[in-house]
Amino acid sequence: MVLKTTNSFSTGHAEKAKDAGRRAPKKGSRVTEERAKAQRAKLDTQAEARHVQEEQEVVVQKTQSKKVGRQEGQAKRRVIETLIEAYIQDHIGGNHSDKTVEWHQTALGLLHLFLKEQLEIMQIDEVESDDISAWFAHMRTTPGAHGKVRSERTIQTYARSARAFFHWLIRRGTLEHNPFDRVVFPKVGRPLIQTITTEEFEKLLLACAPPNETGPFAERAAVRNRAILWLLYDTGIRVSELINLHLDDLDRKKGVVTVMGKGSKERRIALGQNCLRNLSYYLDKYRPNAEELADWGSAGESCLFLSETRQPLTKNGMEMLCKRLKERAGITGKRISPHIFRHTFAMNYLIKSNDPFSLQELLGHEDLTTVLNYIHMNDTVLQEQKRKYSPGDHIPTRMPGPRETRRASTQPNEVRRRKEAGQ
Repeated sequence: MVLKTTNSFSTGHAEKAKDAGRRAPKKGSRVTEERAKAQRAKLDTQAEARHVQEEQEVVVQKTQSKKVGRQEGQAKRRVIETLIEAYIQDHIGGNHSDKTVEWHQTALGLLHLFLKEQLEIMQIDEVESDDISAWFAHMRTTPGAHGKVRSERTIQTYARSARAFFHWLIRRGTLEHNPFDRVVFPKVGRPLIQTITTEEFEKLLLACAPPNETGPFAERAAVRNRAILWLLYDTGIRVSELINLHLDDLDRKKGVVTVMGKGSKERRIALGQNCLRNLSYYLDKYRPNAEELADWGSAGESCLFLSETRQPLTKNGMEMLCKRLKERAGITGKRISPHIFRHTFAMNYLIKSNDPFSLQELLGHEDLTTVLNYIHMNDTVLQEQKRKYSPGDHIPTRMPGPRETRRASTQPNEVRRRKEAGQ
């Protein structure tokens, strides 16, 4: 009985010891897990911190790249050559004439070349007023494209283009200050406007017939040339407008021609009877018909005036025509060109109508400034007007001075003698 009790006690004690052994490892395992969990949390926090730092570095890098790219873009946009190209494109987009675009290209090309080669200036911010003045001086001392020293008027023309360019830079916010504000702008006197007299116009009309030539083709050339001269003389249109006239532009019933001017602006000009008669005579009798145009490979050509090859006239062809007519007419001392007819029309119209506002519309000018230049008349008209309205010839006879230079008095001789004797 005692033995059984002892065995039972031993067995129970062993089982308790076994259970205690099982519980001891479980306590150590929980500590290890807590430590592992803490370690993992620490590692996760460090990984997250590294990830945030990497993201921040990427953002900073991207920001710096954008900043550098923006700075490079801004620097590129401030390069003089790039800005000039943008300015020219702005003119083209504004439907400005080819002549205007060519003028700006030439003038600004010279400015860019001078700043680059002479002063090593590439950025627009580096240009100062002294640099502009140096450019003016450089153009006065260096020959132009034709090997001749540029005239003051040519230099002023280029300066106006450059000034407009810098005004454009101010308007678009590229520059805050305009170097032209502190520049002495080139000044030139207004030239006396040359015109052709009535006698010279008659000589030119007579010279339209080719010398020592007869036949239908010579007569056609003479009639066409007279129609051209009458149209230039009677309307004052530009040579570019004349060579681009089409048959539909002439309304013979109303006696009006529609002209496409600068900037694709249309204007209507009434024709005088002499001009309309010469135009109609050319169109009805001598302009090549549809069959002849087809034979020459110009089928459907609608230009008003055609050359001997049945093609539209060109500016160079008009210049050569005026040169030939001048030589045949024996006119010297002035240049006969299509533009002198424009001056002649403007002068004659202004003298006869005394209306610069309607003249502005007829000439197709945007403002009155150019028209007012015609008030600075040529010397002949100016002196005639001076003699006609001389203030010195319209003063009272009682003014002191030699009597023989004064106007004759309307008083009787006896009264005049008494006044002279002091009676």
